[in-house]
Amino acid sequence: MRWAWLLLIALASVLASVSAPVLAGLPETPRPRQLTVADGLPSNTISRIAEDRFGYLWIATSEGLARYDGISYQVWRREQGLRDNYLWAVHVDAHNRVWIGTGQSGLAMLDTDRKTFRYYNRANTPGMGDDTVWSIASTPDGALWFGTQHGGLHRMASDGSVTRYMPREGDPRSLPSDGISNLAVAPDGSLWISTLAGAARWTGRDFERVPEHALSSDLVNTISFEADGTAWFGTPHGVGVRRSDGRFEAKPWAQVAPSMNVLDVLRRDRTGQYWFDLPQGLGIGTIDGVGVVPLFSTASQGLVRPSWSGAYEDREGGLWFASNGHGLWYLPPNWRQFSVLTRRLEDPTTLSNAHVRGIAPARGGDMWLVGSGGVLDRLDPESGKITHVAKDFSGNLGLERVLQDRHGMVWVTYYGGLARIDPATGAHRNWSDTDSRDPAPGGTSELVESQGLLWVVGSDGELQARDADGHVVDAFKFGERGLPEYLTLELAGNGLDDELWINGSQGLWRLNGNTRRFERVAGSPQVQIDAFALEGRQRVWIASFGELTAYRWDGLRLRRDFSIGARQGLPLTDARGLTVDSAGRLWMTTTRGLVRVDPQARSVRVYGVKDGLPSQEFAGKPVPRPGDGRILIGSPEGLILFDPAVVRPARNAPPLVIETIEVRRGNQSVAFATNAGVAANAQADTGKRAGAGRATVDAIAAATAGRRSSVPSVRIADGDRDLRIVARLLSFNNAQTNRYRFRLSNYDPGWVDVGANGERLFSQLPPGDYRLEIMAKTADNVWTPAQVIDLHVDSPWWWSWWALAGVLALCALLMLWVLLAHRNRLQRRLSWQRAEHEREVAKQASLAKTRFLATLGHEVRTPMTGVLGMSELLLDTQLDQKQRSYTQSIRSAGEHLLRLVNDALDLARIESGKLELADEPFDLRALVDEASKLMAPLAQQRRLAFEVIVAANAPRGLRGDSSRVCQVLMNLLGNAIKFTEEGKVSLRVEALAQQGVRFEVADTGPGLNEEQKARLFRRFEQAEGARTAARYGGSGLGLAICQELAAAMEGHISVHSEPGQGARFVFDLPLAEVDPPRVVGSSTPEPSLRGLQAGPLALLLVEDDPTVAEVIAGLLRVQGHRVTHVGNGLAALAEVATANFDMALLDLDLPGINGLDLARQLRAQGFVQPMIAVTARADADAEPQASAAGFDRFLRKPVTGALLGEAIDAMRSKMAPRLG
Repeated sequence: MRWAWLLLIALASVLASVSAPVLAGLPETPRPRQLTVADGLPSNTISRIAEDRFGYLWIATSEGLARYDGISYQVWRREQGLRDNYLWAVHVDAHNRVWIGTGQSGLAMLDTDRKTFRYYNRANTPGMGDDTVWSIASTPDGALWFGTQHGGLHRMASDGSVTRYMPREGDPRSLPSDGISNLAVAPDGSLWISTLAGAARWTGRDFERVPEHALSSDLVNTISFEADGTAWFGTPHGVGVRRSDGRFEAKPWAQVAPSMNVLDVLRRDRTGQYWFDLPQGLGIGTIDGVGVVPLFSTASQGLVRPSWSGAYEDREGGLWFASNGHGLWYLPPNWRQFSVLTRRLEDPTTLSNAHVRGIAPARGGDMWLVGSGGVLDRLDPESGKITHVAKDFSGNLGLERVLQDRHGMVWVTYYGGLARIDPATGAHRNWSDTDSRDPAPGGTSELVESQGLLWVVGSDGELQARDADGHVVDAFKFGERGLPEYLTLELAGNGLDDELWINGSQGLWRLNGNTRRFERVAGSPQVQIDAFALEGRQRVWIASFGELTAYRWDGLRLRRDFSIGARQGLPLTDARGLTVDSAGRLWMTTTRGLVRVDPQARSVRVYGVKDGLPSQEFAGKPVPRPGDGRILIGSPEGLILFDPAVVRPARNAPPLVIETIEVRRGNQSVAFATNAGVAANAQADTGKRAGAGRATVDAIAAATAGRRSSVPSVRIADGDRDLRIVARLLSFNNAQTNRYRFRLSNYDPGWVDVGANGERLFSQLPPGDYRLEIMAKTADNVWTPAQVIDLHVDSPWWWSWWALAGVLALCALLMLWVLLAHRNRLQRRLSWQRAEHEREVAKQASLAKTRFLATLGHEVRTPMTGVLGMSELLLDTQLDQKQRSYTQSIRSAGEHLLRLVNDALDLARIESGKLELADEPFDLRALVDEASKLMAPLAQQRRLAFEVIVAANAPRGLRGDSSRVCQVLMNLLGNAIKFTEEGKVSLRVEALAQQGVRFEVADTGPGLNEEQKARLFRRFEQAEGARTAARYGGSGLGLAICQELAAAMEGHISVHSEPGQGARFVFDLPLAEVDPPRVVGSSTPEPSLRGLQAGPLALLLVEDDPTVAEVIAGLLRVQGHRVTHVGNGLAALAEVATANFDMALLDLDLPGINGLDLARQLRAQGFVQPMIAVTARADADAEPQASAAGFDRFLRKPVTGALLGEAIDAMRSKMAPRLG
């Protein structure tokens, strides 16, 4: 009986293998793809896998919980609310809640909105015996079961109460152990428990244990079920089975695969295929029993043998294998559509050529293979057997093309060579491109048999026709016999007229058998043609860059029918080869994958590595096998075989769900309910009817077709921004090729493609109602029904009726305010224009006043020179007392008038900003001494005591304009003396706190009240107005000028006085302290005697005013000088030319040639003696202009004899010796 049962098992394995849609006789070649932390997994140690209603995959790892949607992972760790990162189990219940078994924190439940966790542990759950939860399962009665490491089995009722089950010594109807390793629910709804000491079934009242010695070990790791109730028990010593009739077998696979120790049955998929846990890694049920699936790890860069923790089959039929340390392995549901034969160095029965470059049909249905190994292989597609026919005939060069001619000989090309091989004996003959007789074409060559001849098409520009013995019977070269001179050949073959056709860079060409010349195929495009293929006897397919075009052949020419291009999904790349299968579908190899083109549906499907291909970069053409139409393609990773009838796109699309709807509200993200679309409900309904808890893709697609999404209407508040919507096509099979598109009504003009990420972001939508439609397209070009989301964007608060009324009222007020503001603006503008006009008038008046004062100064100084000079000369004569008094009065009145003019000119300079201050060091004590010597005689005349006090801390030297400081100081002292009738006047000099000096002038005069102090520094103002002027004289400008001079030097004058208490003026001047200039001692006599002591000089005086000239000449002659006077510049030039002078005094305002030009002329004519400018000009520019013209000294009129004498004596050192 046991042998019969084993035979039945073997037969079942064979039937399961045959029932799968694979190539007959060829071994299945599953190629699981590894997913690791590099792809986004939180850990490479996977404990369990589960799938929720929506189709998301939940993965429990040693470093958190992951949810996978085919594109990306969402991970929960301690940072996202988990209390423990090490997870043992994950389970999704009937309510779509996710339950997690943790290493130390008990049982956790993630609610349906996937936002919050709820925890059950010994601290908050009565009856719970352990916080290490190893396994979780739920039964049809709604109960949740979970097993722990040492706390036994627990049942959680729907009300949350927990009942604990533990082993009882001596009770065979209790649990075998308190360590629960795994829980599984049988198809009949019963719960099975695997423990560290055996397995048991829950009967509803107690536990029915698995009989002793029924399994190879009492330590049961896993339990899994088949649809008929067959249970598999994984143990360390091998897998055991319980048949559907209740019979146990400890080693059911021992007879079928005696060399394999099957540890566990990981899964029996929906096609009946078994997947095993083997010590060698992953196992698969085969016709011969059990085979090992080689697993290549990109992380380890080699073959690995993972230790498996479980397997899961998703709704699409894809298989997931969880490993301890090697991540997650995924096998897509369509893995059987491609078979791959590879070269394994350790297995001599495999391919000799790792990269198969040439494929050709062989007699008897076999296929010839050549490639990188330099070996001619023969493949039997029925059995997969490979025979190594010939090797070591190409000089260690890789082989390129192969062809078996009608005589049975096999021809092979390699670089620069050609070989003919007898497949029966292995004998070969070679031709090289260096042979003198019948040399092979250079480079690589293509082989075609046409019209009984073997055509060798070389890449170096030569085509040869050879007979059966290899002799060259005809040859063509580029540029000869109709061939273009420059041509890059791609492929060659027999055309519809049975003649040789070649294609390349300049189109499609045919050989005319009559003329033995090549001609362009009539009607063919004159572009680069990568490949061509014949369909029947009337259609030609031509492949060019990014386009595939169908042509009809009418016997003479090609006529274009239609084309398929990038708009239909054809890759924008060159074709490497093209063939047509028996159903009229085209298969094209490219460097971007294998392209399937359905001309009737005008659809394109590109297959790549995610579809089970070992490589998607193809350099050779697809070759169909005669008879059954199976296609072979060589690639760098091996030989690919497939049946075109099996490799077909899916007709239905997987569920499209709305994964995320969220907005930014302030600084927070606000998510809206999505319900993941109608796919959840469709899956639940069809899953219940199927009885397996999982819906098929077809059932879900049928349920979702034509229905709107169950996502509630989304209401977006005013101010929300960055509306983000994420859609997912829940398919794990080549999910990266899925494409999504969105269309928002009243916003988008059409569909907006977003590529593979399925995400759309709206920065800020205007208020209103919208309808968002979302569609997705699979890799098989199947569009899902549109999911629809209704969006409402709230209007801002100010868009309500009461806000609008308020806005209207506000607008009215605003208009009123605008009118008032406009009026005020006009008023301000008029005021500003008036002020500007007044300022401009004042400026013009100030300029006019300045010009007037300058002119007045000039006009006054000139006659004043005569008045003061004549009075000075008159005083030097013999006068009686009365005459002298009259003359002195005249002189005093002139000096007073001159002071008024100087004050007015200073005021004009200050107003115009042209006041220039010197910046040079001076001796403070010398300045004080000079001022006191000048003021002391005035005080003595008024019988006043005069006191000067210089404090010890007073600085010795300061940097500034000493003349202006002295001017201010003397004005203050002069006023104090003038307004004091009796008492004293004092001057105190001391240092300021920071830097500089303070002058304090005090007197015992009548004092000042507040009103007088307020008017004291105003222009043309005096203490008591006209009474003060009548009594003391003055213009009222002195103190005003002093205050402005002090301000110009960054100083300040203040007054402290009370009526009857005298007055105290404080002059603070913050000048920088420096060392005083050194004064060289001099024995210079008084000015009145200098001229006499130094000797008389010959002087030239140029002055146009006779009176002034007479005065200046008289003052100079009194000093003993010889004066020659002329009235203009021409006369001066004549005098200088005829006489020698020691010095020249020139007026600047002369008739004809002015004084400045005259000075330049004199210097130009060689006059080197000193020149002194004597002018009545009062402007500040006069002195710099005079210095630039060549003057050595500058004097302003009126001048005195002392000023003239001092100037002449100062210039004596610059005098040159007189010639002659």
